[in-house]
Amino acid sequence: MTFQQAVSKTPHLKGLWQAGLGALRAEDRAHVRPASPRRLRGSVDVDNALKKLKEHAQANRWDFAIGFQHTNRRDELIYWLEVHTGSDSQISVVLRKLAWLQKWLDSAGKNLKSFESQFVWAPSGASAFTKRSRQVKELAMKGLHYAGSGFKIPDAHPRHQR
Repeated sequence: MTFQQAVSKTPHLKGLWQAGLGALRAEDRAHVRPASPRRLRGSVDVDNALKKLKEHAQANRWDFAIGFQHTNRRDELIYWLEVHTGSDSQISVVLRKLAWLQKWLDSAGKNLKSFESQFVWAPSGASAFTKRSRQVKELAMKGLHYAGSGFKIPDAHPRHQR
């Protein structure tokens, strides 16, 4: 199944897949830099789709899902992107968003959970952390990649070979 097909089979996301980074707001798109834009397999705005639902209206929801086809992978990978203020006071908020996303993936988002994925926090403004800070290391231990000055998607995924 492709990323696009999985999105179309996911409740409340059907019909919301967009080509490239089209689902991202212009101000959020500026924080994502794919090495090869042609390898993008589309995107979906999870936050806006699910905030309309009563059970998720007040939740700390995750922002976006981005499908990407790396040169050294057979299967597409999903980057779960949260664009949010990069400061100490927001760590707990982003971790609540991550917990919400993981719970949603276990239920309504199960078609998307079958993909290998990476959870990414891209700061929406100036970052209060360095790549080697204690906070960034703690986030990594919880499975969250802090992108720093911007999220760069490489052509080849660094942890995988065909």
